Amino acid sequence: MSGARGHQVLTGFIVEGEEIIDEALAAVYRSPHSYTTEDTVEFSVHGNPLIVDRVTDLLIGIGARLARPGEFTERAFLHGRLDVTQAEAVLAAIQARTMKGVKAALAQLRGGLTKELKGLSDRVRWLVALIEAQLEFPEEDIPEESLAPMLEGAIADTEKLRQAFRRGRSQRKGLAVMILGRPNVGKSTLFNALLDEERSIVTPVPGTTRDLVTGTLRFSTGQVRLFDGAGIGIAESLPDRIAVRRAVGAANRADFLLVMLDATSGFVPADTELLKLLMGKPGMIVWNKIDAVKEIPSLENVAGEPVAVSALKRKNLSTLLDRLKEEASSRGETFFANRFQEECLERLAVHLRAALDAQYLDMRAKELREAIADFAGTDRPALDQSILEEIFSRFCVGK
Repeated sequence: MSGARGHQVLTGFIVEGEEIIDEALAAVYRSPHSYTTEDTVEFSVHGNPLIVDRVTDLLIGIGARLARPGEFTERAFLHGRLDVTQAEAVLAAIQARTMKGVKAALAQLRGGLTKELKGLSDRVRWLVALIEAQLEFPEEDIPEESLAPMLEGAIADTEKLRQAFRRGRSQRKGLAVMILGRPNVGKSTLFNALLDEERSIVTPVPGTTRDLVTGTLRFSTGQVRLFDGAGIGIAESLPDRIAVRRAVGAANRADFLLVMLDATSGFVPADTELLKLLMGKPGMIVWNKIDAVKEIPSLENVAGEPVAVSALKRKNLSTLLDRLKEEASSRGETFFANRFQEECLERLAVHLRAALDAQYLDMRAKELREAIADFAGTDRPALDQSILEEIFSRFCVGK
């Protein structure tokens, strides 16, 4: 075996002493032409578990060990064969629940996301160069106003990437959607109605729901993980306060929010806190109990068109389901990112908007330089052990 050439398949017997354990194939790969870029041998034995266990024990006995989950892809990353975006694509290809998800993962494995991230990074560097030129060579009369549309374009492309990441989550594990509202607005009733099953306990008593309850909506284009929790409002007891904190925490982690308002009471001051949560991420307003009013209340200065439903009477739920289906849709580019990459992109968006709003060139340059520093390493981050563990711990053994 030690003298075998690379890219060669050998046939023979695996033996222990005088005993033949199995007839097997051995595929030999020589560095750097293997998945990990290291010298590798892959044995193909008959599928009987007794044979597999016996061969495994034999190999361990002569110095081998069992691979950790994701170790082969981790080694490929550490040796520079894959970047982080491609490693995520390997996991996405394994876990994808639709053929669209598989195709998107394979496109990313070929370097699609790496190209997008590099293009965005290069544009930000070009913007810094333009600003530095204006600061250092004012006599050249470089037009300052030309920067604004370039910044707006970079912000738009950053948002497109963030949406592509959301589509990736929908393809892989489902878009996380949290139902928020004051106590007794009908959150749990809506939760049960959307799932078409009695998952959350519903009573007229405020504060019935304390623990987070979850269910899954499956569409042909993706899936939604729906969450129901405690009503957001004044909590008297310690258990109620803990339940509210859990609900707010789940809302902060969610990809999309359904902010539920009571049509019978209209907008009340306590709803202001809900709209503040909605300002921080994608979501929409849902007016409930429209069966009990003649006219749906109006809202000012709220983005998007609210949906009016009766969760109890199951009225107009199809419109809400269509909106959720649209959010979970895989239309457009789909990329699979990890927590580190998403946080980098969020910081980039913050810096780009601050640069656009800045009144002076030196302030714009400062924001963009910080954007470059924060965005660096999205493809090959510094080898922080927590990042590596977060990425590769989700892989199955053998990949």
